[in-house]
Amino acid sequence: MFLQNARLGRNHWWLYLASLIVVIVGVVAGQMPIYLLLLFKGYDGWEISEMTETLNFEAAGIGQNLTLFFMLLAFVGGLVGLWFSVVFIHKKKFRWLITPSWRVNWRKVLLGFGLWMLLTMVAELILYAIHPENYELHFQPDKFPGLLLISLLIFPLQTSWEELMFRGYIMQGTSLLVPFRWVPLVFTSLLFGLLHMMNEEVSAFGVAPTMVYYIGTGLFLGVITLMDDSLELALGVHAATNIYSSLFVTFEASSLKTAALFEMKYVDMNEMLIAFFAIAFVFILIVSRKNKWSNWAARCLGPVRAQPIEQV
Repeated sequence: MFLQNARLGRNHWWLYLASLIVVIVGVVAGQMPIYLLLLFKGYDGWEISEMTETLNFEAAGIGQNLTLFFMLLAFVGGLVGLWFSVVFIHKKKFRWLITPSWRVNWRKVLLGFGLWMLLTMVAELILYAIHPENYELHFQPDKFPGLLLISLLIFPLQTSWEELMFRGYIMQGTSLLVPFRWVPLVFTSLLFGLLHMMNEEVSAFGVAPTMVYYIGTGLFLGVITLMDDSLELALGVHAATNIYSSLFVTFEASSLKTAALFEMKYVDMNEMLIAFFAIAFVFILIVSRKNKWSNWAARCLGPVRAQPIEQV
């Protein structure tokens, strides 16, 4: 039913092109405040380009938390653009990107968030027990309250845009063109990996291991979306991932420069990949038993049903 939501509303190919343009405009509009602020402070285009490339605005008197806030505004703009496109261009209800039900099940969102946060903390504690020398206290009392506020209010909007765009809009749209579910699953996972190609982690740890992580994350989020027939669990998991990385543990090459509670001196990508796939497996095991998931092959790989569905 989740993929069938794509068949509702207007779905001409040029509407998807127009919507993509609107989303890009929204992302660009979200980046404008930092550019305007720097121009107001007297910086020229070359200086602004250098600062935005490194995300270091300290010379302009813009601190770490404010930099993070301005960086996340691009995703907020993209979310607004996506909402406008779905509602006014495609003539769909925005919640159809999330669920085929008549309302969003926030308990599922909280389940995904809470369970993933718990499993991530357990995995981190295991890594700490193995390498206690790798962790050092990074708490900055002058910055942490602001970081906490940004993490709880803005990060959910950033992660929601990524989920609604990839596992919602693009996955559903792709299902209109192909007969099998595995195609939108794989396609959106590859796109999700490509979206993160510019992240600092890629240059620090190499393309292969980081793409295994990001594409693997896309596949994991796609699988739980198809199995649960809704985006709610994925919304919670993605929010938990970024909020955890922002608040609790950071490292030098992280694309999220924050005043997290702890900092890792070095990152072993092999251990990180093992930890991720282990907690992903445990998450799926717990949630699949709770929700009694079945017919895995049909739901993730099988044909996309083409019969009309009732609008709710």
